[in-house]
Amino acid sequence: MRSWRIRVFLGARVLSTMGDQVLQFAVPLIIFTATGSVSLAGLAFLVEWLPRLSSLPVAGLLADRFGGRRVYAVSDSVRAAACLLTVLALGHWPGHVFGWTTALTALCAFCYAQTFIALESTIPQLVPAEDLPRAQSVLQIINSGSSVVGPALGGLMLLWVSPTQLLWVSGAAFAVGACGVPVLRGLGGSTEDRESAVRRSVLGDLRVGVRALAGTPILLALVGLTMVVNLMAGLAMATGAPLTIGHFHQRDSAFATLQITVGVFSVGTLLLLTWLLRHLSVYRVGAVSFVLSAAGTALIGVSQLFPLYVLGYGLCLGMNGLFNVFIRVERLHWIAPAQRGRVISLIVLLNQSTLPLAGALVALAGGRLSVRVLFLAVAALAWPAYVALLRPLRSRAATARPPDAVAAAVTP
Repeated sequence: MRSWRIRVFLGARVLSTMGDQVLQFAVPLIIFTATGSVSLAGLAFLVEWLPRLSSLPVAGLLADRFGGRRVYAVSDSVRAAACLLTVLALGHWPGHVFGWTTALTALCAFCYAQTFIALESTIPQLVPAEDLPRAQSVLQIINSGSSVVGPALGGLMLLWVSPTQLLWVSGAAFAVGACGVPVLRGLGGSTEDRESAVRRSVLGDLRVGVRALAGTPILLALVGLTMVVNLMAGLAMATGAPLTIGHFHQRDSAFATLQITVGVFSVGTLLLLTWLLRHLSVYRVGAVSFVLSAAGTALIGVSQLFPLYVLGYGLCLGMNGLFNVFIRVERLHWIAPAQRGRVISLIVLLNQSTLPLAGALVALAGGRLSVRVLFLAVAALAWPAYVALLRPLRSRAATARPPDAVAAAVTP
């Protein structure tokens, strides 16, 4: 019964994630088609990520206080309603496309942060510690698989509907995602812990999270690495539609093909994870994926042909799934279970701070400097980060040890 209920929830999670991917596919097309501006596309990306970051500390507090499942259900419900209302607003006021779509992405970004932290704090309650790498791999496969199905569905539907009408699909998917949460009722978690958490001070909770993060150097190193990876990914995501349509002069459907290619590649690497772990540690998988992401970023910067750009884009974003498995599994060894929501929310806040920075760089430099120069500069930043942060982790990382040693290790 427990396994069946978790599968139902994961199925709902698939649809919710697909809704997010359809939304991310539709919004750049809506804005770029309406404005024709690379800078506005970068600005929209910045507007999306600022509320996603600023709400992360709130997400951690809510998850620890009220339970991740409740926060998850409410957040997906709000996203569903926001998508449907935006479609209606665009139908009545079509002259304000940029304003309505950026407002939608800002609200959905706020709710995404809530669902992300809620899921991160809930999964360790549902699966045993030895199954966490596999569980995180399944979640990454869901994310990557949805990144294939979402753009594919969006690209197919563009044959009959406008990009704006794709928001109906996202809204319906978010609604189904919210409906999948009640099946987890009674699995894991402690009502008493949540009730005592409600009585704690908000500032006290934040201080606990800050102290736990600042007092663990290995967590700070993981944060630094992820910031670099997200800066590379942010540049790729913020410029995907403008470079595909504007620079390489491809059709709208080519942007869908680009997203599908990345998703297929990412899913393929994650399906190989079990085989990879027979030969490599989780740490080594993370190190290889970091290097390949940097190589893909550099390839975007030098590519003159669209196929080479697709390859660079695929490496830059497609290796993130394996890197995320390493990051998520490693950090759980260094965070006390009672502090997961607070600490992980602060970690994700720092991790993703470079995503709006990428949007800001594109918005500010897109009209004055070649975007590809930015890719080369960021790719160059990845190499000193590897030497200074990733290689020294090998001697201390729990995921660099043999599996039996990891299972026997005591979480600090």
